[in-house]
Amino acid sequence: MEHSMLFIADDIIYSILIMLHVKSLIRFQCVSKSWKNIIGDKIFRKVHHDRSKSLSSSKKSFLFATIDGVYEFRPFENSQVILVRQKFPLKRFQHVPTLGSCDGIVLLKSHLGYKSFALWNPYSNEYGIYECPYVKTYSCTTPHACGFCYDPYADDYKVILIYRSFYAVYSLIRNSWEKKSSVHVKELNVRSWDCSPGINTENRVFWSIEWKIHQLVGRNSKIIYFDVRSDELKELLKPDFIRENNQLYRLTSLKGCIGLYGGIISSKTFDVWIMEQHEWKLSLTITCIHYILCGPFVKNSVILVDATNHDEILFHIRTAESQYCAIYDLERHRFVNQIDMFNHLRCYMVPIFSESLYFPKIDMKRKRREKRFSCAEREQKETQMSKCRCRLKW
Repeated sequence: MEHSMLFIADDIIYSILIMLHVKSLIRFQCVSKSWKNIIGDKIFRKVHHDRSKSLSSSKKSFLFATIDGVYEFRPFENSQVILVRQKFPLKRFQHVPTLGSCDGIVLLKSHLGYKSFALWNPYSNEYGIYECPYVKTYSCTTPHACGFCYDPYADDYKVILIYRSFYAVYSLIRNSWEKKSSVHVKELNVRSWDCSPGINTENRVFWSIEWKIHQLVGRNSKIIYFDVRSDELKELLKPDFIRENNQLYRLTSLKGCIGLYGGIISSKTFDVWIMEQHEWKLSLTITCIHYILCGPFVKNSVILVDATNHDEILFHIRTAESQYCAIYDLERHRFVNQIDMFNHLRCYMVPIFSESLYFPKIDMKRKRREKRFSCAEREQKETQMSKCRCRLKW
């Protein structure tokens, strides 16, 4: 008896695959060569990435880094489940802190090379190594702050490195660096080995400046942000409720907007504020877990998940002895669960992002076009110089 073959049109297969989760797509690459070509196509991955990003019901996961250099994807709904385990291909980036994430791509900085950075998609294991040309090879110059964000106007991803006297912007699509100056950078007068990651939200990156760059905001602090349209550092209007020295807040991302949480340091409660429609609005008031005072809680806690798709807020809390996650229920207005996930102080978590197989590639056509233009400009300058020499001889 002859076996009949069932052929399915490529457009139908495409429509089915585009709706699957990343974990399934990784497995289905082994089904056939045609499926592998579809899933590995740059346009397919970009469409799948945009679709997952636009779906409000899409499941979110966080990246958990272990002490042996392995990164694990874990879902927010059940943080004990490991979706994917991955290790960075290069050894010098296997035990380094993550400095930010955007659309499933993570920014890493090497401990050994002060000018070396990496962008990595842990799901697809694609990566790129980039070096800032404005830092000397044997220099110990460490950026005081960094950021990573998406530019929707140019469909580009940008890395921002803030040093003591300048800041540098890297365009991933153009594969080029640009050195810039700012009055906010010139205000820095501190030597620090720490690189503060910025808060990435609303296609901007936010930091706080006082005597150093960090995420803690006090009375004398200034909030700055990177504007993707102009590639400039600008100042954000500081809210009026930060007035006294005994008040402390932390920058965060809530409901897709920039937010602040904190209050009076000696209090057992703190407020959560969100900037909506260019105005700071009080969102809610939270009672500190286990009656911890507001000051230590704000200094040692980071919001990982906001209330966009859930009725809970997930905090990552560090203490002198351990690290754990605490879940705050917005309906019951109290902390309902504590998850002890960390057996070692060197473990850390990356802020939430959606699953993605997409990794942006350099626009080679654009690079060739820019190279042609640069060659044409160089020839034009050489022609002008030769004319000047002829005039001088004459």
